[in-house]
Amino acid sequence: MGKLICAISMLLALNSAAHAEGITQEHKDAIREHYEKLILGSGQDLTVRQPDVMLYRRIFTKPNVVDTRPLPPPDQIPWPQIFKTQNLTLGEILHLASAASGYETAFDPEIDQRQVVLLNTAPNSLRDIAEYLTRVSSAQVTVYPEARLITATQKVPTNG
Repeated sequence: MGKLICAISMLLALNSAAHAEGITQEHKDAIREHYEKLILGSGQDLTVRQPDVMLYRRIFTKPNVVDTRPLPPPDQIPWPQIFKTQNLTLGEILHLASAASGYETAFDPEIDQRQVVLLNTAPNSLRDIAEYLTRVSSAQVTVYPEARLITATQKVPTNG
Protein backbone atom coordinates (compact mmCIF):
# COMPACT_ATOMS: atom_id res chain seq x y z
CA MET A 1 0.00 0.00 0.00
CA GLY A 2 2.91 2.30 0.79
CA LYS A 3 4.39 1.75 -2.65
CA LEU A 4 1.06 2.59 -4.29
CA ILE A 5 0.74 5.85 -2.36
CA CYS A 6 4.33 6.70 -3.18
CA ALA A 7 3.73 5.89 -6.85
CA ILE A 8 0.59 8.05 -6.98
CA SER A 9 2.37 10.95 -5.30
CA MET A 10 5.31 10.61 -7.71
CA LEU A 11 2.97 10.54 -10.71
CA LEU A 12 1.17 13.65 -9.46
CA ALA A 13 4.50 15.38 -8.93
CA LEU A 14 5.61 14.33 -12.39
CA ASN A 15 2.30 15.42 -13.89
CA SER A 16 2.65 18.95 -12.50
CA ALA A 17 6.31 19.13 -13.52
CA ALA A 18 5.56 17.74 -16.97
CA HIS A 19 3.44 20.75 -17.86
CA ALA A 20 6.56 22.91 -17.79
CA GLU A 21 7.46 24.59 -21.05
CA GLY A 22 10.21 23.15 -23.18
CA ILE A 23 10.02 19.49 -22.14
CA THR A 24 9.37 17.26 -25.12
CA GLN A 25 7.00 14.33 -24.98
CA GLU A 26 9.93 11.97 -25.53
CA HIS A 27 11.69 13.29 -22.43
CA LYS A 28 8.44 13.11 -20.41
CA ASP A 29 8.04 9.47 -21.42
CA ALA A 30 11.63 8.69 -20.47
CA ILE A 31 11.22 10.36 -17.06
CA ARG A 32 7.94 8.54 -16.39
CA GLU A 33 9.39 5.20 -17.39
CA HIS A 34 12.51 5.77 -15.26
CA TYR A 35 10.44 6.45 -12.14
CA GLU A 36 8.09 3.54 -12.85
CA LYS A 37 11.13 1.24 -13.09
CA LEU A 38 12.43 2.59 -9.77
CA ILE A 39 9.08 2.14 -8.04
CA LEU A 40 8.34 -1.32 -9.36
CA GLY A 41 11.94 -2.51 -9.16
CA SER A 42 11.99 -3.76 -12.74
CA GLY A 43 14.92 -3.44 -15.12
CA GLN A 44 13.05 -4.00 -18.36
CA ASP A 45 11.08 -1.50 -20.43
CA LEU A 46 7.51 -1.21 -19.21
CA THR A 47 5.93 0.36 -22.25
CA VAL A 48 6.30 -0.86 -25.80
CA ARG A 49 5.46 1.80 -28.34
CA GLN A 50 3.82 0.73 -31.54
CA PRO A 51 5.63 1.54 -34.83
CA ASP A 52 2.88 3.94 -35.91
CA VAL A 53 3.32 5.97 -32.72
CA MET A 54 7.05 6.27 -33.39
CA LEU A 55 6.30 7.24 -36.99
CA TYR A 56 3.83 9.96 -36.01
CA ARG A 57 6.18 11.34 -33.38
CA ARG A 58 8.92 11.59 -36.03
CA ILE A 59 6.53 13.24 -38.49
CA PHE A 60 5.19 15.82 -36.05
CA THR A 61 8.43 16.84 -34.37
CA LYS A 62 9.43 20.36 -35.24
CA PRO A 63 12.92 20.75 -36.69
CA ASN A 64 15.34 22.92 -34.76
CA VAL A 65 15.63 26.04 -36.89
CA VAL A 66 17.12 28.21 -34.16
CA ASP A 67 20.60 26.70 -34.31
CA THR A 68 20.87 26.54 -38.11
CA ARG A 69 22.09 29.59 -39.95
CA PRO A 70 20.37 30.19 -43.27
CA LEU A 71 22.85 30.77 -46.06
CA PRO A 72 22.06 33.11 -48.92
CA PRO A 73 21.52 31.36 -52.22
CA PRO A 74 24.44 31.53 -54.64
CA ASP A 75 24.32 34.09 -57.41
CA GLN A 76 22.91 32.99 -60.69
CA ILE A 77 25.57 32.22 -63.26
CA PRO A 78 25.80 35.27 -65.53
CA TRP A 79 25.28 35.25 -69.30
CA PRO A 80 28.13 37.27 -70.80
CA GLN A 81 28.00 38.23 -74.45
CA ILE A 82 31.30 38.48 -76.31
CA PHE A 83 31.36 40.72 -79.40
CA LYS A 84 34.28 40.01 -81.72
CA THR A 85 35.56 41.11 -85.08
CA GLN A 86 38.10 38.29 -85.32
CA ASN A 87 38.59 34.84 -83.87
CA LEU A 88 39.78 34.89 -80.27
CA THR A 89 42.22 32.70 -78.40
CA LEU A 90 41.26 30.51 -75.44
CA GLY A 91 42.95 32.89 -73.01
CA GLU A 92 41.22 35.96 -74.45
CA ILE A 93 37.80 34.29 -74.35
CA LEU A 94 38.19 33.24 -70.71
CA HIS A 95 39.53 36.67 -69.69
CA LEU A 96 36.65 38.42 -71.47
CA ALA A 97 34.02 36.07 -70.02
CA SER A 98 35.40 36.42 -66.51
CA ALA A 99 35.65 40.20 -66.81
CA ALA A 100 32.09 40.43 -68.12
CA SER A 101 30.73 38.31 -65.28
CA GLY A 102 32.91 39.48 -62.38
CA TYR A 103 34.62 36.11 -61.96
CA GLU A 104 38.34 35.42 -61.56
CA THR A 105 40.27 33.25 -64.02
CA ALA A 106 42.87 30.65 -63.09
CA PHE A 107 44.97 28.88 -65.74
CA ASP A 108 47.04 25.75 -65.48
CA PRO A 109 50.58 26.63 -66.72
CA GLU A 110 50.47 23.75 -69.20
CA ILE A 111 47.43 25.15 -71.03
CA ASP A 112 48.05 26.74 -74.42
CA GLN A 113 46.23 30.05 -74.07
CA ARG A 114 47.02 31.01 -77.68
CA GLN A 115 44.81 28.27 -79.13
CA VAL A 116 42.25 29.88 -81.49
CA VAL A 117 38.64 29.00 -80.71
CA LEU A 118 35.61 29.85 -82.87
CA LEU A 119 32.82 31.29 -80.72
CA ASN A 120 29.38 32.71 -81.49
CA THR A 121 28.44 36.22 -80.34
CA ALA A 122 25.09 35.32 -78.73
CA PRO A 123 24.77 35.61 -74.94
CA ASN A 124 25.64 32.27 -73.36
CA SER A 125 25.80 31.20 -69.74
CA LEU A 126 29.29 30.81 -68.33
CA ARG A 127 28.59 27.12 -67.82
CA ASP A 128 27.71 26.73 -71.52
CA ILE A 129 30.84 28.62 -72.55
CA ALA A 130 32.97 26.41 -70.28
CA GLU A 131 31.35 23.28 -71.68
CA TYR A 132 31.91 24.44 -75.26
CA LEU A 133 35.54 25.43 -74.62
CA THR A 134 36.18 22.06 -72.98
CA ARG A 135 34.76 20.31 -76.03
CA VAL A 136 36.70 22.25 -78.70
CA SER A 137 39.99 23.02 -76.95
CA SER A 138 42.75 21.14 -75.16
CA ALA A 139 41.69 22.51 -71.74
CA GLN A 140 39.16 21.41 -69.14
CA VAL A 141 37.26 24.60 -68.27
CA THR A 142 35.23 24.59 -65.04
CA VAL A 143 33.02 27.30 -63.47
CA TYR A 144 32.81 27.51 -59.67
CA PRO A 145 29.90 29.88 -58.81
CA GLU A 146 30.49 29.65 -55.04
CA ALA A 147 34.05 30.95 -55.39
CA ARG A 148 33.26 33.08 -58.47
CA LEU A 149 36.11 31.36 -60.29
CA ILE A 150 36.74 29.99 -63.78
CA THR A 151 39.56 27.45 -64.01
CA ALA A 152 41.28 26.04 -67.06
CA THR A 153 43.22 22.83 -66.41
CA GLN A 154 44.72 20.08 -68.52
CA LYS A 155 42.25 17.48 -69.75
CA VAL A 156 42.58 14.11 -68.11
CA PRO A 157 42.51 11.37 -70.75
CA THR A 158 39.80 8.80 -70.13
CA ASN A 159 40.27 5.23 -71.26
CA GLY A 160 37.03 3.72 -72.32
